[in-house]
Amino acid sequence: MPFAARAEEWKPSQPIRVIVPYPPGGLTDVLGRLVGERLQAAFGQPAVIDNKPGAATQLGASMVAKAPADSHTLLLATVSTLAITPALYTKPLIRYTDFAPVAMMGRVVLFLVCRPDLPVKNPKELVALLQAKPDGYSYGSPGVGTAHHLLVELIRSKAPFSATHVPHLGSAKALVDLMEGRFDFMFLDAVVALAPIKAGKLKVLAVTGSTPDPTLPDVPPLPTFFPGLDLQPWMSIVGPANLPAPVATRLNDALNKALADPAFVQRLAEVGLAALLMTVDAFGEFIKRDAVRWAELVKSSGAKAE
Repeated sequence: MPFAARAEEWKPSQPIRVIVPYPPGGLTDVLGRLVGERLQAAFGQPAVIDNKPGAATQLGASMVAKAPADSHTLLLATVSTLAITPALYTKPLIRYTDFAPVAMMGRVVLFLVCRPDLPVKNPKELVALLQAKPDGYSYGSPGVGTAHHLLVELIRSKAPFSATHVPHLGSAKALVDLMEGRFDFMFLDAVVALAPIKAGKLKVLAVTGSTPDPTLPDVPPLPTFFPGLDLQPWMSIVGPANLPAPVATRLNDALNKALADPAFVQRLAEVGLAALLMTVDAFGEFIKRDAVRWAELVKSSGAKAE
């Protein structure tokens, strides 16, 4: 029987390993576990979530790029891994062409936040403060090459200022340091930002994307202050480059079924991810376009990996 025909009945013969190239505690970890639950339900095999942070997500990603294309090892791939990091490094360990598209999962909601006692009310006031005291302030990120890092660099490219970058291994650790005053501001995933914002432990200045987010509808979108900065990071599932296309389609079908489930979509919204359903081919084309777009932005911002 041809493989394409067999793929319709394909099921993994052993546990599925989903590598998350970030530490536990952030949105990527939460999404990895939600994806694992759906894959396990669809295929009857356990899904093992394996956190492998490091080298601006390249460590975990390169493990998947080198894995056997037997569909048992998948990567939770963010825009950082597939589009931003390769543009930041002179000699990146991975490129988007090292992976086969499987499924887009959704767009990430980020809030621009600062410590509560910082005397600013919006991004313009923040920039004015930074400009008034060059190198007097610092900003955090979940790591070099993340969208969180690059968005600050993009603001800097539109309104120059000097501030020290303090990269962390993931958003959860960065949140602790921000609340303890070890740096002054950052872009933070909604999944970790919402509770401290509502508790008054963080001040929120803006949200990414072109429209307000339903979770905090009074927070203005970033393009209100900086036109053109309507970028939003995204999250997805990919496999090794030579993953058989029919198997990628089978996995895509299972995950798109989850993305069509209102309860699953609501769960994603609660952790700051706006569900986005695509076919394998559409997602592959999307990656190509976005990789070019973010690479151009990396170049124009002057951001480089340390």
